[in-house]
Amino acid sequence: MGEGMGGKYLMPIIFIVTLALAVLVIINPFTSETAVDDGADWEEINQEEVKKEIGDETVEFVDLREKELYEEGHISGAIHIPYEDFQQRYQELSDEKRIILICHTGRMGVESADFLVSQGFDDVANFGGGMAVWEGPLETS
Repeated sequence: MGEGMGGKYLMPIIFIVTLALAVLVIINPFTSETAVDDGADWEEINQEEVKKEIGDETVEFVDLREKELYEEGHISGAIHIPYEDFQQRYQELSDEKRIILICHTGRMGVESADFLVSQGFDDVANFGGGMAVWEGPLETS
C-alpha cells in the first residue's frame, strides 16, 4: 500500500512545481522597475535642433570640451565649463533656462545631463554627436 500511495502524489506535486516555476518565469517578481528605467529626464537633440536654439535668450549652451578645443571654435553664445570642472561649477547655470550640453562626441554630455537632472534641473538636452558632427557656424576666442 505505501508504494502505491507515493506514486499517487508524485504527479500532482510535479504539476504544481512546474506550474509555480512557469508563473515565476512569466511574472518574475524579482525584477525592479529601475532596471527598465534608464533614469534620463533629459533629451538628446541633433544638429538641426541645436541650430534652432541659437540666439534664444531662454537657452544656455554649455561647451564641456577642453579650453584649447573651445577656443578653436564653439557654437555662438556657448559658455565654457570644462567637463572636469562641471560638477563644481554647475551652479553658474540658471535652472530657469533650457541647458544644452555640448562636447566633442556627446559622451561627456550624457554624464553631465544625468548630473544636472539629479541636481533638480528639468530642461536639459545633450547635443548627440557633439562637435564632431557640427556643420554650423563657429565662434572663436
